[in-house]
Amino acid sequence: MKGLVRRVLPPLLAFLVICCVYAGVHLALGTQPFVHSDYDSYTLQALAWREGRMSLGRDYPHLELAVFEGDWYVSFPPVPSLVQLPLTLLFGRETPDGLLVKLYVAGAFWILYDYFRRTRKLGPWASSLWALFLVFASDMVSVSLDGGVWYQAQTLNFLLLVAAFAAMTRRRPTLSCVLYALAVGCRPFTARFGPVLLMVYLKQKQRPRLWPGLAAGLCIAACYAAYNYARFGNPFEFGHNYLPEFTRVETGQFSLAYVAGNIQTFLFGLPFSVENGVWTLNPFGFSMFLCNPVLWMTLVWLIEAAVRRRLRPQMVLCWCLMLTHLFCLLLHKSFGGFQFGARYTLELIPYALAMLHFAPRRAPRAWEATVFSLALAFNAAGAYLLNR
Repeated sequence: MKGLVRRVLPPLLAFLVICCVYAGVHLALGTQPFVHSDYDSYTLQALAWREGRMSLGRDYPHLELAVFEGDWYVSFPPVPSLVQLPLTLLFGRETPDGLLVKLYVAGAFWILYDYFRRTRKLGPWASSLWALFLVFASDMVSVSLDGGVWYQAQTLNFLLLVAAFAAMTRRRPTLSCVLYALAVGCRPFTARFGPVLLMVYLKQKQRPRLWPGLAAGLCIAACYAAYNYARFGNPFEFGHNYLPEFTRVETGQFSLAYVAGNIQTFLFGLPFSVENGVWTLNPFGFSMFLCNPVLWMTLVWLIEAAVRRRLRPQMVLCWCLMLTHLFCLLLHKSFGGFQFGARYTLELIPYALAMLHFAPRRAPRAWEATVFSLALAFNAAGAYLLNR
């Protein structure tokens, strides 16, 4: 009995931390944690599908909709709408978006706990702490308070990515490829994580066949291409290029012209500014290193591994791939708009997970646990300040 308690108690306590943070922030804000979001265009898309339409047929001025040939389309990749589709049969327009994003976070936590416990062979406490910190000591707190279209994409993408990674480490490449392809259908930049999964696969001594997974992933990609072509006449166009925000400017959605400003804000920006002696939260983002400290920790891990002569080529490759992904994000005009921190950089955290995978296994050190704990509290407080 004592052994069972020692195994079960750590992950339950870590998960309880997540639940208590949600409860505390929602109570402080006076908001309901599971309600439908007014900014959920995925449910509108699912309802349109049920009527046999790909367009929404009318404008919703408060939503980010692509305007193409006199009609309005959801400008985001379609996978989160697949989740909403069966829910519309039960809830109609009022799907429980707030619950969905929290379930995605909970799923990511338990998947990572299982990965560290079974694959990395860490103890219950170490596995619980790594899972808690990687999932929740980040922008994920503020992103998962509300079920808006942006937040569903971000949280589901994170869940699918860590699930794909964990599946590949368990020698299940077909499942991993399918989950990875579905993640791309939430956040297309996720496609850049593919080489990491391939590295995990190639490092294994006994490798199952990869081609069934590749074939399944390509079939899913073909569905995206067909859907995009049917809507916009372009297999690579999900709709963002037709947002009024980007059609009104000559530089469009992506441009080198945005990099300098994004670097200034999302690498070196501060969370608060002072106006007339009053401290004001910057509601359109600040340094990713403050809200997502695991991203600067990756450099510390590399330096430490090099000093101790434990540096592995896969760690360096993962870090370089993460930098490439970050540069592509910096090319984007909006970088997430209204937010606490730098929510786009949540999709960089799986690279940190991969670096841990290729490094010698260990529990979080005292200084790491301290930084992560402060980051969790910081993001919880920021989520309240942003939404009050």
